[in-house]
Amino acid sequence: MIDLEPSVISKALNAMPMFNPRNAHLSENGGGAANNWSNGYRYGHEHEEDILNLIDREVDKCDNLAHFQLMHSVAGGTGSGVGSKILEILQDRYSKKIITTVSVFPSNDKTSDVVVQPYNSVLTLKKLIECSHGTFVFHNDALNNIDNLLLNQSNMRHNPYYNHHLNDKEMSGHASFQGANKLIASVIASISNPIRFPGYMYSSIQSIMSSVIPTSDLKFLTTSIAPFSGGHSNHKYINEHDMFLELSDDRYKSVISLHGTDVVFVALMNYLISGSSLDRKEIRKGILKIQSRTNFPGWATRSVPVVYGKKSPFVQDQLLEGIQISNNTSVIALFEKILRQFDMLAKRKAYFNMYCEDNSAEEMNRVGGVFGECREAIVSVIDEYKACKSASYLDDEEEDQEFRDDGDVEMN
Repeated sequence: MIDLEPSVISKALNAMPMFNPRNAHLSENGGGAANNWSNGYRYGHEHEEDILNLIDREVDKCDNLAHFQLMHSVAGGTGSGVGSKILEILQDRYSKKIITTVSVFPSNDKTSDVVVQPYNSVLTLKKLIECSHGTFVFHNDALNNIDNLLLNQSNMRHNPYYNHHLNDKEMSGHASFQGANKLIASVIASISNPIRFPGYMYSSIQSIMSSVIPTSDLKFLTTSIAPFSGGHSNHKYINEHDMFLELSDDRYKSVISLHGTDVVFVALMNYLISGSSLDRKEIRKGILKIQSRTNFPGWATRSVPVVYGKKSPFVQDQLLEGIQISNNTSVIALFEKILRQFDMLAKRKAYFNMYCEDNSAEEMNRVGGVFGECREAIVSVIDEYKACKSASYLDDEEEDQEFRDDGDVEMN
């Protein structure tokens, strides 16, 4: 765990004793990154050796290291800046290992307290494009929608940690964070289920990621989970057929699909996790229903892989649960919204000085050039997702760089 605000680490260590305090990095002055990507990135660069020691200490414990997973936010200073530096470190030091991220994107429809949020977002996105082999996208607006739809926030008062540490005023401010964090944690745990409880298929991160990422340019993944109650109450039983329908419901997805947009699914994978046997007939019915309702491009296979996960025998609730991992074009709207917000600031060079080493014209131009490169990289991803809707997409990608660059991790 790495954070520039000690209070965050302290709360996590007090509430979750499974974390090793020796592997938590705290800033010496505790001043944070001031919601500035450059401050966070600079801090990561200055403390690269300390961060590497934390990572190497955990790596040394592994018998068969498969991949790294970075969990971070995109809009602030620490998650974006330090997170970007960590991605660079991992890519440079462990270039043969798969790197995935769980990236929380900011709310776009509400006024943010972070005025430079669009700058932080585009700078981080460029590092995700360059260094990550797969990014699980969680949009705050979508998380809040799921939270409001499924969670009874009043039950949070039954959580002993929050009863002990937070007063009533803090309760209201942390309610949505708790719901969003639990949802993200549930998805992360479910994705790794076939690795922790291996079966005959999809027992490695390579096999999972290669099923949903056809090319290195299309690597931003959307997830959904059902049923989700936040852990406060037991959910009702849902059979396999209905589970597929729940997972395909836009209301439960981690990225909002705009009304009227034609979302195309490049790849789709469903998990069914249960403590008992599954009904194969209901599974076949569910797969056929999804195939008939999902818009696949002409070049993509219409098959829907299903991962059969096992629940830990120590978990009291053994009822069926599921998640869906999809690679689809709903991220286009999210990235375009980020670019529109970025353009509103960048066209007037607003707040450029916050990213400059000095106030000289040369430095302002340098920062403008960096922002321009970031924008081009994001536009390229948007264009790639738009192009993948065409049935001839693969015909245009025969000489794609992923097959030429033998130094990259092979995902296919």
